[in-house]
Amino acid sequence: MSNFSVWLRTWWFRLLLLAVVIVVGSYFLLEWRQGHWENEALAKALTPVIEKKDGEASMVAAAILGNYFETRANAATWSGVYWSFTFLAAILGALAGLILKLESFEQEKRRRDVAAFFSVTAALLITISTSGDFQRKWQSNRLAAAELEGAGYQLIEHRGEDARAYLEKVRRILLRRQLAVVGAGETNDAEGKKATADS
Repeated sequence: MSNFSVWLRTWWFRLLLLAVVIVVGSYFLLEWRQGHWENEALAKALTPVIEKKDGEASMVAAAILGNYFETRANAATWSGVYWSFTFLAAILGALAGLILKLESFEQEKRRRDVAAFFSVTAALLITISTSGDFQRKWQSNRLAAAELEGAGYQLIEHRGEDARAYLEKVRRILLRRQLAVVGAGETNDAEGKKATADS
């Protein structure tokens, strides 16, 4: 048996290959989803306003839609990272316990090594996900996208009147999103409440 065949059969290579497939698959899934956002209701509703080139209304509509796409992309990315880490950690943790109980592993040493590797990897995934606040980043971008969507519909409802006033709403929404991403939302609660009231 060649060295490559032995290498191909190792657990390490299989796990590395699985990780690469998950990362590449997630990337292409996000790219595919981003292309479909252009067909969403908000994009279809704001596109005529943008294409009119009607001064301020067109500019504000483009700003709202551009920021909406960005926050949706960020939300999808962080959601994918968070749930991938969570599910992978759960699967690896369960497999670690299962491997220790299986009798089909002939080598006791290998069985303990694989179970220990799965347990440590699961613990690291949870630690990284928690310390990186992936869930908060996903949720703050998702909420910002919803608020930007609401601002876009308000702009259309008011037929673009006083369009420049919407830039302040967009600014507040984006500021609140950034404060939530870095974990400073609690110290700027008054700004956050004002953004919510205005949007």
